[in-house]
Amino acid sequence: MLRLLIGTGALLMLVGFGAAGWQYWQGMPLSQDGATAPAEAAGLEPETEVWLLTATGGIVPETDGRAFLVQDRLVRERMLRVSTTAALGGLLLAGEKLPAAPYLEVLADIRAPRLAQALCPIVTQSLARTCMVDKARVVAGSVDILRGEARFEIALAYRQKVEGVELPDLAAHVLRFETIRPDPALYPASASVEAALAGVVAAALAACGAEDRAPTCRVLELTLDWPPGAVRRTEARIAWLAPLPEGMFTAPPIVPLPEG
Repeated sequence: MLRLLIGTGALLMLVGFGAAGWQYWQGMPLSQDGATAPAEAAGLEPETEVWLLTATGGIVPETDGRAFLVQDRLVRERMLRVSTTAALGGLLLAGEKLPAAPYLEVLADIRAPRLAQALCPIVTQSLARTCMVDKARVVAGSVDILRGEARFEIALAYRQKVEGVELPDLAAHVLRFETIRPDPALYPASASVEAALAGVVAAALAACGAEDRAPTCRVLELTLDWPPGAVRRTEARIAWLAPLPEGMFTAPPIVPLPEG
């Protein structure tokens, strides 16, 4: 009987908070592509082949090549990934109250996209032209009833602002990479995930602004692991086009032998 009551209550939670969540997504503004905010609704671009050279003459992994080149649409290879803890009370709509303890995780999972979408303006202020939620879920079993908080995993797809930048001949250049890791000690223990995200975005753009990298430098990936009271990590991967190293040259096209 207890299981039946809990199961029925969870279903009612899904109906109630799920309807509110649907209203939330329906009320969100359209992107510049005319697609709704969740990246699943927009439809991330299917995989296509792209080829770039590394500084050692190898082939750049296709995932990095797409993250660098395909800036006119969203691709799964270019993501902002965030792991953070948030207060459940901050997920409520006006007039709502937190449900009973057995249903807190249901609420957290339904409302996780609201938490994720709140991070997009930080990215679009300086780095991205478009930012959309690809994934937002509560970590199973992470609800802390006493603290009224839970752990969330978020993935945001974005397109970098690269309008007006014409790439040089890709065959005459190589793609170089660097991983930027801002010192977490720069942020006080009370620093929010929003402050940390703004900091790592600023660090990535500053690294891209170097004379030998601009204007082709692009941010391939952003990662934030921001647990309270534990070791925190922020990271950005950037890439830029550089001339072929000395001793490396473009191979001539292969021309078939004439017949006869």
